[in-house]
Amino acid sequence: MNRISFQRDIEIYGEYDVVVIGGGPAGVCSAIAAARQGERVLLVEATSSLGGMAVGGLVGPFMTDFDRDGNTQTVAGIFSEVVERLKKYSAAIPSERIEAKTIYTSFIKRYHRHVTPFDSFYLQIVLDEMVREAGVELLCYTQFSDVVVENGAIQCAVFCAAEGLIAVLAKVFIDCTGTAAVAEKAGVPTYKGDEESGTPQPGTLMFEIGNVDDDRYTERPEKPVKAYKMPQKGRYKVNHYHVYNVDAANSKSLTDAHSEARHQVLDAFSVLHEKTVGFENSEITSVAPVLGIRESRHIEGEYKITVQDVSDGVKYPDRIAVYGFGMDVHNRNVGETGNFKIEVAPRYYIPYRSLLPKKCLNLLVAGKTISCESQAVGGMRCMPAAMAMGQAAGIAAALSLNSSVSLREVDITLLQNELIKNGAIID
Repeated sequence: MNRISFQRDIEIYGEYDVVVIGGGPAGVCSAIAAARQGERVLLVEATSSLGGMAVGGLVGPFMTDFDRDGNTQTVAGIFSEVVERLKKYSAAIPSERIEAKTIYTSFIKRYHRHVTPFDSFYLQIVLDEMVREAGVELLCYTQFSDVVVENGAIQCAVFCAAEGLIAVLAKVFIDCTGTAAVAEKAGVPTYKGDEESGTPQPGTLMFEIGNVDDDRYTERPEKPVKAYKMPQKGRYKVNHYHVYNVDAANSKSLTDAHSEARHQVLDAFSVLHEKTVGFENSEITSVAPVLGIRESRHIEGEYKITVQDVSDGVKYPDRIAVYGFGMDVHNRNVGETGNFKIEVAPRYYIPYRSLLPKKCLNLLVAGKTISCESQAVGGMRCMPAAMAMGQAAGIAAALSLNSSVSLREVDITLLQNELIKNGAIID
């Protein structure tokens, strides 16, 4: 026997206008944006804190909020609010002060002008503050499990909370899980990794180190190790080796990959400690509790962004965000050459239709799992882009409810104007 039938009554935790599932960069911005529009919002996060990969994965710096060449800002809105608050804690350096090929970019030049160094702990503090001030109800330690769908719409979502299974009712749901988990359970067509092979980009377990002599760190460490200076003296975030073929929607795959990645941390640290000038007295201060995942599922949406779109900078009529980071696709298998193979336009755009999944009427998807070709999403998977998408999704959800129209009938001009009013950039 390999299957059982499981049925029970589940307590209804509450009923909301909007439920955002996943408290990473996209989810936080979705929840804040919808709540600021006057909606009753629940934000559900599986871990202990907000921030997603920026916190649990120790991923950083933010790459980037400027166009391809670092000349013009492309992401503002809630993202800029977050950075401003981090600055008050001396926990971020504004991107306009950061040039490429410096200790803040691990001496990388291409696409790395105007990154934003930040501290992951203080990011948790800032996001807590902003969510609370917006009136968002927050529920952490709560893992998404399933949905109940009727007539093409999600009626409720089921979660495994600390107290057991709970159900949550809502008019609109926003999937910011990073794995399109809600969309997949709702019957939305999805695919994993590369369209042809199904192979995702590799994962990396990031870590932080301290006690580095900043003045003596003058050249990039031995590849592929990259050490990015944080705002504080002598502290760095380290991005390094790969674990391959990680299925982020499979617990066994994540378990095995994370175990392998822990040993890679020691190898990467030895490159710094033993071979890199300025790191002789460095020490590991923190290792990410969550494996960094670059790619998982992609949804099939009302429009799929193509590599050609990103290369040409297609300016869609329903654009809700603009970005400029390169199509950073790490090698999918050992021995392959990855990263920036195809050039992007100076500015490229994200259409609202790519947040609208097929076969589900009251669901939006924001972040790296939007409807986009695997190569094309290589840049849009970065956190500032996810935050821009999240803000757009939250406002779109609110406009749908306030206008009593479906998500597909939202007035695009009204959505764009509201985004601009709230500080976002769409041109």
